[in-house]
Amino acid sequence: MDKILELLKRLGIELTGDQTAQLKEVAEKEFVPAADAAKNAAKVEELTKQLAERDSDLEKLKADNKSEELAKQLDEMTAKYTEATDKLAAQETDFAAEKLLSGYNFASERVKNSVLAEFKSKGFKFENGAFIGGEEYLEELKKNEPDAFAKEAPGLFMGSTQGNVSADANNLESQIFSGFGLKNN
Repeated sequence: MDKILELLKRLGIELTGDQTAQLKEVAEKEFVPAADAAKNAAKVEELTKQLAERDSDLEKLKADNKSEELAKQLDEMTAKYTEATDKLAAQETDFAAEKLLSGYNFASERVKNSVLAEFKSKGFKFENGAFIGGEEYLEELKKNEPDAFAKEAPGLFMGSTQGNVSADANNLESQIFSGFGLKNN
């Protein structure tokens, strides 16, 4: 305040006692002393530094959070991929088991389904397109439980259809008898 009064005197302005009191009152309300302003400036500078550090920490936390989210998403995707791969492998194994059993003639579809379920429960290892020990198991089953398999029906033709007469024989009757595997007397 003293500096303001001194400045006014240099300019040639003389203030009355009332004016000086009013000026002091306004100056105290509206202006901050230089010492207080310096303290406030130091506080503002310190707070600005702290704010910058907090911003840096916040960015680091956001990056860490993104990394955690990405890691979580990656874990979820890996789990889904593993699940799908396992499902596909199980389907491939089931299909291969059904294909292997289709090479055998079972007594009924029910027996085939039962053997298939038992076959799957044995947990044969499926490698290179084949079950390790699978065919041996089925052959052993065929020996031990022959009733599970259909009886092989005899063929419709028992003998040869080839005759002793050549096809270029002149006699039609001989050719016909020869075609049915009979001898013409």
